[in-house]
Amino acid sequence: MVVAVGNTLYSSSAPVLVLALKCVSGLVKCPVASLERSLPIFVRQTLEIIQSAGGNTEAEVMQVALRSLSAILRDGPKQVQVKEKDLVFLLELISPDLEDAAKQNTAFTTLRAIVSRKFVVPEIYDLMERVSEVMVTSQSPQAQELCRGVLLQFLLDYPQGKGRLRTQMAFLCKNISYVHESGRKSVMELLGAVVQKFQENLIFEYADLIFISLVMALANDESTKCKEMAASVVASLLARLDGVRKVTVFAHLHSWAIQEEKPQLSRVAFQVYGIAMDTYHRDAGEYSITILQDINMTLARSSEALKQLENIDGEEDDAMDVDVEWQAPYQCLTALSKVLNATPALVIQADAVNWEAMVEHLLYPHAWVRTISCRLVGLLFGAIPVEEARRVEDLTNSTLRETAKKICQQLKSEHLTEGLGLQVVKNLFYLGKSFVLSLKDGEEDEVAGDEEGGAPPNDVSAALAWLFSTLSYQIRTTLIARRNKGSRKVRYLSLCRH
Repeated sequence: MVVAVGNTLYSSSAPVLVLALKCVSGLVKCPVASLERSLPIFVRQTLEIIQSAGGNTEAEVMQVALRSLSAILRDGPKQVQVKEKDLVFLLELISPDLEDAAKQNTAFTTLRAIVSRKFVVPEIYDLMERVSEVMVTSQSPQAQELCRGVLLQFLLDYPQGKGRLRTQMAFLCKNISYVHESGRKSVMELLGAVVQKFQENLIFEYADLIFISLVMALANDESTKCKEMAASVVASLLARLDGVRKVTVFAHLHSWAIQEEKPQLSRVAFQVYGIAMDTYHRDAGEYSITILQDINMTLARSSEALKQLENIDGEEDDAMDVDVEWQAPYQCLTALSKVLNATPALVIQADAVNWEAMVEHLLYPHAWVRTISCRLVGLLFGAIPVEEARRVEDLTNSTLRETAKKICQQLKSEHLTEGLGLQVVKNLFYLGKSFVLSLKDGEEDEVAGDEEGGAPPNDVSAALAWLFSTLSYQIRTTLIARRNKGSRKVRYLSLCRH
């Protein structure tokens, strides 16, 4: 049978050649003893068929011949070789087809078969530069996927001179900011695979270049999907770093986090801090202390800026239309949440967290900042039994009173979401229990609350009455507003009928 199929490869009939070449593709996968001796002949004759087509890769015979040759190289024994001049011919032949949707599948199948056998000729390096460009510039997701597959295999299996590999990595990092989103996503897809599969020594060598490029994408990219992909690759990169490279990375982050005049750098630093805590979790070690120091400094700075804004503009506590930088405080508080979740002991450790500055953000003029700060208050309350709250340095009487005031203000906000509302209620319940325990020997509380939601009285024993009075006033006000709104709606519908 093998001989019969081999003889048909010499036919002058195109239909016969197509069937013969398809038979060769099937035979390669079969354990036929006589096949190994015939494969070199099959390769030589298949190449002659390809050459006789005169470079017309659209012809069916040519397409089938290329796929048959690819099957031999991919599935046949390793002893089967292709001469250098034939490899150069094949590479030159398929190069124009890499961007042709009708022929690119066959072209990439042939290229992957050549790469899988690690055939080395100078022309394959030149062709791979073209593949890199197509991977970025093509608008076809299928073509980009084919490019990534063969390029990754090439980078992993072929000898890469130091200069050549640096050029390739610089090309990838540069195109993380490519103008079209599809190109940026394709690059980050490949970089993610590179970070996971490259040897450690190569990761260490290019870690700084990759890290800086990805962080710039996190800071500047307008695509949510690209930012998510960049964050994922950053996490993979952090997971592979050794101690020396971790020190370098955290030195970068610290220098960015303290940039008061560049909130965009500060924001991205805390975002990466959060990614680092998700990656290292309890293994963050001394880096948690560095992160907390930067967080406390930023929260204090943001708190002061917020106070000045309120003094200058005279804004109400519920104002949300203030033009203020919110992303840096939000990322800062998010990083704080991840640090505390990874190391719960820091929640109640004295002076570990600047809770006073964090509480100031409960009325920050952005809903996300309010929500995360309220959850952090809940995290603190959840870590300390209410009976022990008075013995905790961070929960002073003044801090509890100020927290209660701001949380009551959150509760009546028109921007209150369901999730934030639930956390507000939990926090108020804790504060109420704390105020109850502050009463001494059953002493009755006769101090009236401020119906307009003013500050709680300095006397802690009077704070419970203030809390109930304030919440009662807010409930009455809300009910009246709803009834009035309903009445106006009824009157409006009545007028519409008439």
